[in-house]
Amino acid sequence: MGHAADNRRKFERFEINAPATLEVNGQDNRTLQLHTKDISAGGAYFQSAEPLDQGVKVTAEIIIPNETITNLTGTEFQLKVHGTVVRTDDGGMAVRFLGQEIMPVGSMMDN
Repeated sequence: MGHAADNRRKFERFEINAPATLEVNGQDNRTLQLHTKDISAGGAYFQSAEPLDQGVKVTAEIIIPNETITNLTGTEFQLKVHGTVVRTDDGGMAVRFLGQEIMPVGSMMDN
């Protein structure tokens, strides 16, 4: 009974193993190279043997793997998000997104 309430999520979660760079805000430009385990519109779980503490603010850049987009545009897309670590465990940490933008990586566009 309490289990169903614990598993309610605002956004659908997708299992995606995507490369990510996490910059720890306010800690001497500390940067971590990690992978996601899953991702949703509201957050992501990052695999890490040494997760950050709950409440730590981060900026993450996640390369979104999508063969169709890459074939059509010749580039991958990167999701840049600001967030807060909201939960940690032995396998990694969950980050709630606060704001995000999607941009092409390595595109040949002139802007």
